[in-house]
Amino acid sequence: MTRPAQTVPLIRHPWFAFLSSMRFAVALLSLLGIASIIGTVLQQNQAPVNYVVKFGPFWAPIFDFLGLYDVYASAWFVVIMLFLVLSTSLCLIRNVPPFLREARSYREQAKEKSLAAMRHSVLLNEPLAPQIAQRYLEVQGFAAKTVTRDDGSVLVAAKKGAMNKWGYIFAHVALIVICLGGLIDSNLLLKIGILTGKIVPDNNAVYAKDFKPESVLGTGNISFRGNVNITEGQSADVVFLNSGNGLLVQDLPFEVKLKKFHIDFYNTGMPRDFASDLEVTDKASGKKIEQTIRVNHPLTLHGITIYQASFADGGSDLKFKAWNLADPSHEPVTLKATSMRSFPLDLGGAQYQLEFDQFTAMNVEDMSTPSEKNHNLQTAINDVRAVSQEGKKYTNIGPSIVYRVRDKAGQAVEYKNFMLPLRQDQDDFFITGTRSGLDQQYRWLRIPADKAGKADTFMALRELLRDEGARKKVVQQATAGAPAEIRGPFTQAAENTLNIFAQGGYLALDAFVTQNIPQAEQEKMKGYFYQMLFGVMNAALDETLTRYGLPAWPQDEARNRFLLNSMDAYTGLTEYPAPMLLQLDGYKEVRSSGLQMTRSPGASLVYLGSVLLVLGTIFMFYIREKRAWLLFSDGKVRFAMSSSRNERDLQKEFPQHTQRLQQLAQDLNHDHTT
Repeated sequence: MTRPAQTVPLIRHPWFAFLSSMRFAVALLSLLGIASIIGTVLQQNQAPVNYVVKFGPFWAPIFDFLGLYDVYASAWFVVIMLFLVLSTSLCLIRNVPPFLREARSYREQAKEKSLAAMRHSVLLNEPLAPQIAQRYLEVQGFAAKTVTRDDGSVLVAAKKGAMNKWGYIFAHVALIVICLGGLIDSNLLLKIGILTGKIVPDNNAVYAKDFKPESVLGTGNISFRGNVNITEGQSADVVFLNSGNGLLVQDLPFEVKLKKFHIDFYNTGMPRDFASDLEVTDKASGKKIEQTIRVNHPLTLHGITIYQASFADGGSDLKFKAWNLADPSHEPVTLKATSMRSFPLDLGGAQYQLEFDQFTAMNVEDMSTPSEKNHNLQTAINDVRAVSQEGKKYTNIGPSIVYRVRDKAGQAVEYKNFMLPLRQDQDDFFITGTRSGLDQQYRWLRIPADKAGKADTFMALRELLRDEGARKKVVQQATAGAPAEIRGPFTQAAENTLNIFAQGGYLALDAFVTQNIPQAEQEKMKGYFYQMLFGVMNAALDETLTRYGLPAWPQDEARNRFLLNSMDAYTGLTEYPAPMLLQLDGYKEVRSSGLQMTRSPGASLVYLGSVLLVLGTIFMFYIREKRAWLLFSDGKVRFAMSSSRNERDLQKEFPQHTQRLQQLAQDLNHDHTT
């Protein structure tokens, strides 16, 4: 006869013990702590190109695969929270029933031997009635119970601070509630929809109307966090969600219009306050609400909170001076454009695309101490919000625009142009930076400003140098004072030097010396050519001022520096990678407001969990469970006490209770005798 198989209770299974163990829960909390550090240190939900620039093309995709760019919504983070909820729930299932039984129990089964073995135990010298002992303990805040045993002994059992057990329960429930709130707000349902194929992120669409139906989420979505940029005067009724694999469009139950964006700055250039005047129209009722939101002062409608998150250029009107570098004319043409837009460009049959990026009306740089890095503008600060250091002199260096020139092959070079001349050392320069990749530093072209603070004199000098007849005239003027016996060869040498410089600047002159002069004589000849060139260029500047009707400029140190800077700039233009030189000359700023919209019902659970966690902490650390017994047996009275922790309290309380009980017994016995 076979014996029936015995079923092991669920709570005794090894896997149950493992999942509900403190070791497993602590390991999960440690992983969440590490993940939270990553999510705090590493900026989340940035543009992919920002991570490529920061980490490089090798590590950026790996970190993206690991979900480090959106840690709190990553699959592994969600899985850890799910296991933490499971572990904590099983721990409660295992421990709450015995805890509650323990909290309700008076431990009336305590034996004489066990009471005598306690650290705080004593035999009272005076007899005392059990009902008196119970009443005394109740007056001291204990809940007491008197039990008469089968052997005739009487036990008064008392307890205080049983709510201490609820601290453990509240703390664990708080952890579950907080994790559930985090799971609700972690787009868990969204990720399930993506895994099942019901929701498909889009990587190609640019405008909301171009997204396919499976990439659009309805207004009933219970939880989301999205962003949208709205230009002044425009409106939006959707936000864009970054799913990690592409973008999704989240429909809103209302339409938001940005009427006006406001921003105030400190003297350093750091934003003091920025706010958006919004007009919100409810789609169902047509009701309009006008309200201004600013940082830390959001607006909540239909359970959706609208935060002021950022600000940017919204497509400002720009005016440029433009010089065709293939044309030597010093007269620029006026080019009008709009930031954040692209325009075709046709120069001599060559087709280009002008792509304008964000316009910045204020740029702040540390100008406290002249240094090489400030000299070449490697540390120019674009984002005025980054200005936070003390002890430095920050200066607004004016408006700037970033743009790209893209050729027919798709190759692009990025440029950054500052509208106002920037003072470096003793002189002012119009600054334009160039770079061919986002991982490169800008190389700066510095065009010197003349006495009127304009680039007119330099551009006129450039036109003159491109005119062969003008060069001959300048050389004749510069060498007129040379001795007759050497005037001819000297004039020819000066003309050759100026012609070489006019073709390619210093670089062409260096190449000529390297190719035609013996190496031992090269340094000496370079000095000779540069000295000759400076004298001829001085005459060229005089001719330029006269020919183009520019203000006279007598010989002084400022003029000499301008001339040397002009020669550097002329050399730089010979290597300038663009077919035309653009100089920002005016603008009408249009701003856009970056709004973040969130629906996070899990936040209420997080708040509730936080309250429970505080209560649990109070109960566990500030409410101490204490037990007391008085055993009346064979004419003896044994008094004992114990505490769940912090025995130091009993070291003081136990002698006090012992003394009071004995004094109470003496007083009652004395009254009875008398």
